[in-house]
Amino acid sequence: MKEVIICLPAYNEAGNLPPLFERFEKVFVQLGVSHRYVICNDGSRDGTAEVLSNWQTRVSMEVLTHTVNQGLGPTLRYALRRGTETASLESVILTMDADNTHPPEILGGMLEGIKAGHNLMIASRYRVGASVEGLSWTREMLSLGARLLFQCSFPIRGVRDYTCGYRLYTSDLLKRAWERYGDALVSEKGFACMADLLLKISTLGLNCGEVPLLLQYGAKQGASKMRVGRTIMTTLKLMLLRRFGVGMVR
Repeated sequence: MKEVIICLPAYNEAGNLPPLFERFEKVFVQLGVSHRYVICNDGSRDGTAEVLSNWQTRVSMEVLTHTVNQGLGPTLRYALRRGTETASLESVILTMDADNTHPPEILGGMLEGIKAGHNLMIASRYRVGASVEGLSWTREMLSLGARLLFQCSFPIRGVRDYTCGYRLYTSDLLKRAWERYGDALVSEKGFACMADLLLKISTLGLNCGEVPLLLQYGAKQGASKMRVGRTIMTTLKLMLLRRFGVGMVR
């Protein structure tokens, strides 16, 4: 494995990025794995740009910028495409939330899954040993309901968590995905983009594994950016569209 490329969408994460980067750097020292960051700053209005500029002097980091906030989907697409374009076939590509709620400390188990032959590893809230701290009951119910609906409608071997953005992909899987779908690989604008991306790459010979996620919502600074009502509606719309094959390339 040549390197880990961390692709992060960031919007108003000035308070969360420094502790996240510090945790990552400790983890990579322990793992002894080369790494670099590709961050897309999605029109942040706080000090995110200054934080990223400071960290660029300390670690290998490429910063992409949206001057106007575009949302999670377009921001993830920009960072993920750039990371894939610059990746070798021996690299792996990591995505996660930039708000310090996803623990870098479980990365070792995800890397072991890739070494064992999986081309996608997901940090799952629905595996033995997973825990969720500080999340509202409405968000928990939304996540559980989405999981059950997706598992019933779009069963994918090895997958229980369809919506979590904490994932580790082989670069080969993503390179093939971009070749097939182009920019339509990440076409949803909001939080539904993660489920949509998973459904699309499931057509490419997916071999997925999961590790239990320790979701630390109490570590986050600032309010949640998810609009629960809108997310429910867009997720249901996505499921209907994909159920009938709309927007999918065969």
